[in-house]
Amino acid sequence: MREELKNLADIFYMKILSPSSPINIKWVHATFSDLGIRDENIEKIAELNAPLSREVWYYSFIKAQEEEKLDVYLNKIVEHTGFEENERLGKYLDALGLIYKDGEFKRKFFKLIVLVSGRGTNLQAIIDAIEEKKLNARIVAVVSNRKKAYALERARKKNIPTYYLPARKNERREDYDRRLDEIIAPLEPDLIVLAGFMRILSPWFVKKYRLKIINIHPALLPSFAGLYGENVHRAVIEYGCKVSGCTVHFVDEEVDHGPIIIQKCVKVKDEDTVETLAARVLEKEHESLVEAIKLLSEGKIKIEGRRVIRVS
Repeated sequence: MREELKNLADIFYMKILSPSSPINIKWVHATFSDLGIRDENIEKIAELNAPLSREVWYYSFIKAQEEEKLDVYLNKIVEHTGFEENERLGKYLDALGLIYKDGEFKRKFFKLIVLVSGRGTNLQAIIDAIEEKKLNARIVAVVSNRKKAYALERARKKNIPTYYLPARKNERREDYDRRLDEIIAPLEPDLIVLAGFMRILSPWFVKKYRLKIINIHPALLPSFAGLYGENVHRAVIEYGCKVSGCTVHFVDEEVDHGPIIIQKCVKVKDEDTVETLAARVLEKEHESLVEAIKLLSEGKIKIEGRRVIRVS
């Protein structure tokens, strides 16, 4: 990423060398102040009124990127230098998570839609990871088939758009999913996350969003597929398993069947109850879901048959 940032800075550095350009070190300092970016190095150089060297210019780009304000900084620069789109620049922007659209630079987020039916602890784990900057993502909608799902309240507290979509009497799965898609399609999500969504998606929906839907299952698939909630953990204990865990997988036309992205294990203790085992597995669910989203958002996986392979 640093190489793309340097190349981007160089493109604009050639523009600011124009004698008519108002951009100098004092301009950089004043712009940083307007953007709420405090940096002692820039302040000291501005006090000396030193020339705006290529190194200092590049440093200003690094600082703006660290403060997640590179898009705004670029828009300020373009006000004085103009902007011409080209393939090389587009490549650098893409690597930096930026786009140029409607006459301005904008941050490109990995757009998530989360489908829920219950408490929403996995949803909360995603929200927390985004706020802690562990994920460069944005939840553009949370949809539930249950009106009283606490997950909806978690989303509302963070001003995330929410939708309640109940099933109609005797409605076919595909008909429900087509109504669901009326919400989802206009939002153009990069990924749909099933975080405790108590509905089986229709083949029509899965086909439309193939390899763009992931699910979290509270067991080590393919074991205990098709079970959910406490039923999974009860079955694990009754079967005498020594380990359990969770699985994040792509969704295909079969229940709990798609290619496995991540699995994490926990030991099943002799004294475990359904509740104690569920609590430990849930912790791993939170970790796994965030990790899977991060891998997908950064394009760090490839699929070979049923195998999901990490790439650098």
